[in-house]
Amino acid sequence: MRWITGIVVSSLVIIATAVTLVLNLTNSFNEDSPEAGLGTLKMFTTNSNVIAAISAFMCLPFQIDGLRRDRYKLPPWIVIMMYVGTVGSFLTFFTAITLLSITKGFVIIMFSNSNLFMHTINPILITLLFVLILSDVKIKFRDTFFAFIPIVAYALFYFIAVFVTKVWTDVYQTDDYFPWPVSLLLVLIVAFGISQLIRFLHNLSHKYVTKKIQRYYLLSEDYQFPKVSDAVRKLAQTEVKFYHERDDISIPTDIIAILSQRYNASPVPLDILYDIYFESYLIGIKEKKNQK
Repeated sequence: MRWITGIVVSSLVIIATAVTLVLNLTNSFNEDSPEAGLGTLKMFTTNSNVIAAISAFMCLPFQIDGLRRDRYKLPPWIVIMMYVGTVGSFLTFFTAITLLSITKGFVIIMFSNSNLFMHTINPILITLLFVLILSDVKIKFRDTFFAFIPIVAYALFYFIAVFVTKVWTDVYQTDDYFPWPVSLLLVLIVAFGISQLIRFLHNLSHKYVTKKIQRYYLLSEDYQFPKVSDAVRKLAQTEVKFYHERDDISIPTDIIAILSQRYNASPVPLDILYDIYFESYLIGIKEKKNQK
């Protein structure tokens, strides 16, 4: 279910972002706003949605491969990149539903034209995707630094373009209600709070998934054997069923560690269990080829 849901939601994010971006660039919404035409590339909303869409696109091959292999695993750097996109898109959602809705109207900001996708649908889909589906990697506090890179970079560029060179208008009204340094500080405080909320919810989901996996390999009768080596061989036999020619062989070190814990196999070094798994996997590949 995680694989299928991940593929569907990732695809929806990619399609919605691509279509809305094209419609904005071609001014197909016929709206007199800073987000029309090339002006859409100036908006943090657009940039954060694009980062999230690119991250979702990078997830797709691993999600499809996970469906084929019956094993869900994403590289940590892709999950962190999705964290960056999620924080940015949720920041736009929060800003739109609070400050912008108050000043410009809730319906206009959340549901009119491209706002329906960039301010409402996409941020919700992206957040659900990151929090509930891409939960196999724990996000650490130091990863918050990566989430702040596009926010700080955009704030710096926006400041230069609006207040130094004055080639942009202050579309975000950062100097209308408070002096711009105060507005910048408030944005950074809100962004930090959002980054920690998103991280907390994601890690809560990660903890649930991890415990569920641990419970299976610790208690399942599928891995009830006299010795841990037999359980590791069984694991290799199970995994080799999903082997395709030219596939890389990866050793599921996390699961082997759980099996070692189940059998209280501390006298057996993990590297020996890795060797047993690898040897059994190669034997399984040979038998699989002989059956063809």
